[in-house]
Amino acid sequence: MLSPIAYTPSPLPPPPALRERVGVRVPRQTLPPPSLIHHASFIIHHFLHASVLLLLLPLFAGCASAVSAGHNTALDSVDLTSMTDDMAHKIMASPAVQRALAQNGKLKVVVQPVENRMVAEILPRGAAEAFTGRVRALLSEFAPDQFTWLMNRDDFNALRRRERDLNFQLGPSPDAIQPEYALVARFNSTTTEDPKHRASYYLCIYELTNIQDRTSLWTGKYEVKKTALKGFMD
Repeated sequence: MLSPIAYTPSPLPPPPALRERVGVRVPRQTLPPPSLIHHASFIIHHFLHASVLLLLLPLFAGCASAVSAGHNTALDSVDLTSMTDDMAHKIMASPAVQRALAQNGKLKVVVQPVENRMVAEILPRGAAEAFTGRVRALLSEFAPDQFTWLMNRDDFNALRRRERDLNFQLGPSPDAIQPEYALVARFNSTTTEDPKHRASYYLCIYELTNIQDRTSLWTGKYEVKKTALKGFMD
């Protein structure tokens, strides 16, 4: 067992005023020369600047590239979220859409599923509806007083055949309220591959079209390139 070590506190030195009275010389504190202070400030400033840049590098890397690398080249849920967020924001920011709202009030819009024009890519009905349906959901949440959303005739008729199994009323037929605009989307793609890699480029075009005169009120696009190693493709 270790014996305790005796601790004897050292006496505190007298305050400077007392030391001056008893004849003890008090050393004066001196500041470093201005050039040394400037040099130290310069080093600290650049150290902090470099630290901030290192923290932000992942963000810059994510924003600078439109290329996505992974195990497959198909569109996924990340694309769904990014694409529909971007399209909803662009629709609301469109000067043409804002002018139409100011002139005509709420726009009556019917949403159509995505038109699949992709090469060797299957887009199931549910996914085709999700890529336009989420834009509708976002605008319904954040701009409820600016759009009246109408169900397209095919979806309405499909639900009407199952109306007895539903817990809600479908409401009036799409023919009862004539839509003024249609929100459509067309997905295009090209694919290149070699023995080791596969790369797919997607161009997804969204359009808000006037049904009466077939003119485009607004058009937006989303582009992404995906690459994958064939040995790791799902």
